[in-house]
Amino acid sequence: MNLSVVKRHLKEIGNYGLYLWKKPSLPSNKFVIFGRGRSGSTLLVNLLTNQNQVHCDNEILHDRLLFPRSYIDLCSSRYQSRVYGFKLLSYQVRDVQPISEPEKFLLSLYESGYKFIYLTRSNLIDHALSNINAKRKQKFHHRSHEGEFKYQPIKVEIEELFQRIQFSEELGKYEKNLLQKIPHLSLTYEDNLLNSESHQKTVDQVLELFNLPSKPVKTNLVKLMPLELSKMVENSEELIEAIKKSKYVDFIRDNTSKSHQQV
Repeated sequence: MNLSVVKRHLKEIGNYGLYLWKKPSLPSNKFVIFGRGRSGSTLLVNLLTNQNQVHCDNEILHDRLLFPRSYIDLCSSRYQSRVYGFKLLSYQVRDVQPISEPEKFLLSLYESGYKFIYLTRSNLIDHALSNINAKRKQKFHHRSHEGEFKYQPIKVEIEELFQRIQFSEELGKYEKNLLQKIPHLSLTYEDNLLNSESHQKTVDQVLELFNLPSKPVKTNLVKLMPLELSKMVENSEELIEAIKKSKYVDFIRDNTSKSHQQV
């Protein structure tokens, strides 16, 4: 265990001590945004946090913790008078945190009052390319105050694309198994977040879970990638030919004609 991990765990223990000493109450209205990365979850967090009656944390379980369930309560206790939410990616439950029974872990959140929002991305090719682009460039998000953003096309290896798609499919099956016994609001990136025209309706759906009034939405996130494969990928023709020979052919039916963008 390296020094930075030791320091993080010591800080975690110190925070727990303070939390147990103060014994703060927890907010009664809580939610979890659950799903895979690169599915629009940061955009949804951004839209919800700009509602003054809601606070939504990002990935509070991004780093391995000693007591992840207690840490969630600690974070929520800071926002007792507001609706509190946080983003939880499925790989963090499966691969990062010391959770031996993930189904029971999520069920315990639900039973303690957390409402679940399950966010997915339907187009597996777009999802895979978004992951590849973000990892390659180490650029996951861009905000308006950072200045103009210019996208540079990437060259994609066919094998890498299919590996990414298969990884996403596996996580999708894992997520659905975990949520079998948990009622949840299902959202998709394509229907609920891709186009800005759908943002208000999407946020209103979440607010309705807590009987909160609708308020105008806004975001400072800038879209990163064009959806047209010819603009997204240097070797788009090669990529399209490979996809046409695979079971994922339906996912390219709209990509060559639309000009809207993805976050």
